[in-house]
Amino acid sequence: MKTLIALALIATTFAGTAMAERINVASNANVDRSVQRLVDAVEGAGAHVFTKVDFARGSASVGEALRPTTVVIFGSPKIGAKALQQGQTMALNLPLRMLFFEDANGQTWAVYDDPTTIAPSHGLAADHPAVLAMRGALEKFSAAATGE
Repeated sequence: MKTLIALALIATTFAGTAMAERINVASNANVDRSVQRLVDAVEGAGAHVFTKVDFARGSASVGEALRPTTVVIFGSPKIGAKALQQGQTMALNLPLRMLFFEDANGQTWAVYDDPTTIAPSHGLAADHPAVLAMRGALEKFSAAATGE
């Protein structure tokens, strides 16, 4: 009986946690070029790039080697504010972010989490207009960044 109760508690704990669908898009350029393409596309669309986090540079600063790995954090209050009005905890996943990294074979990837799979855990419907706009922006920007 204790085992059954423990399993029920574990199931309840994880039932409210959404697992994001991770989208992986191969790039035809290296990490730096892919990042610059994303920055250009975001700024060209009137959105804002808040920061770029270069994990390889950070690792090098402590004597560790890491293949190119950069996260770009970007967004627009035009989209985000509408989502936050209905589900403020969505702020945990905003602004939007995209990871660029080079794998062991030298292939560059753009990776992001699909907001439609995250939104329900924040009280937003997957088909909420702001959530769909986020997904559309990520699709558009990843295509620009990767040369699709």
